[in-house]
Amino acid sequence: MPLYVKDPQVDALADELTALKGSTKTEAVREALRNEIARTKAEPDLIEMTRTFTRDLRARSGVGKPVDKVFIDSLYERD
Repeated sequence: MPLYVKDPQVDALADELTALKGSTKTEAVREALRNEIARTKAEPDLIEMTRTFTRDLRARSGVGKPVDKVFIDSLYERD
């Protein structure tokens, strides 16, 4: 199935890439699409990034550490 692009800016970008690569428009578009697909697949998943962030934040915050008398007393000390 052919791909028809009627946007002059896209045509100009394809011409520029064709000139830089010394290739045809078809090859330039094919390579650009493959590169964009690879880049998109390599991006980390937003959900996993959020899980990692919250896991690291929890580890740095000290949540889950036992609360002892020394810690509680330190809350009431005046500087």
